[in-house]
Amino acid sequence: MADSEPTQPRQILVDFHSHTTRCCHASGSMEAYVEQALAKGIQEFGFSDHSHWMLHAKGQRYAMRPDEQDDYVADVRRLQERYNRDGEQPFRVRLGMEMDFIPSRLDVARDTARRYEWDYLIGSVHNIGFEKLQEPDMYDFWRIEDVCEIYFHFVGMMIRERFCDIVGHLDLPKKMGRMPDGGMLRYVEPLIPDLLANNIAVEINTSGLDSAAQALMPGRDIIEALAAGGVPLTLGSDAHAPGQVARHFPEVLAELQALGVRELVRFERRQMVAVPITD
Repeated sequence: MADSEPTQPRQILVDFHSHTTRCCHASGSMEAYVEQALAKGIQEFGFSDHSHWMLHAKGQRYAMRPDEQDDYVADVRRLQERYNRDGEQPFRVRLGMEMDFIPSRLDVARDTARRYEWDYLIGSVHNIGFEKLQEPDMYDFWRIEDVCEIYFHFVGMMIRERFCDIVGHLDLPKKMGRMPDGGMLRYVEPLIPDLLANNIAVEINTSGLDSAAQALMPGRDIIEALAAGGVPLTLGSDAHAPGQVARHFPEVLAELQALGVRELVRFERRQMVAVPITD
């Protein structure tokens, strides 16, 4: 009798970066995001709306208000009760937040991190000073090299603070289509020891493929260096509408394997668990 074929590890597809209408620049019901995740074969889907201490331009809002935070958490808990399931096709809704790293607002961030039983926290830098990195005209006044120097300085501070579980869109300054000579790998390589020392993952944010950069965040050279260095990686679509959930995931997963990435990580109650990428 022939030996039975080895059992292949079950692939757990995750999408841990998504938003809600509370951030004022997303659309669709939270249920619609979850239903789309189910339709796309995602097994762990996380909400990670913007933290309320995010810096806003005058007269604009990009994040929930402080008095909306409890309701946000309650809505995710309600969806967990409705959708979480075990069995042959398990599914989990995860509770997260995309927390802005702003040194002068660390007290409120730490208080929020302690107050709830988060599954994970994404740490992001969206501003340098009062300049928003995703404003195209910013780059008409500032050299991309200067932006990167300041931006990655703050990302390094965030990592060393052990501010989060996942670094969001690591090379964000390129999103508007500007790239420093020689790329961004030189800014990221010095951060690898700190990422490892603080057990922090980096998300592969697929929204960059739909931006002016038309590239993953971080880029392929950075992904390869992170994987080679043993930095944990996870996936996030940065969905601001239900149709963006798990965007570009099939082709990105194939590319990750080609780059030598063999596993991704998922999170539960801020504990990291490695899961294999299988064909």
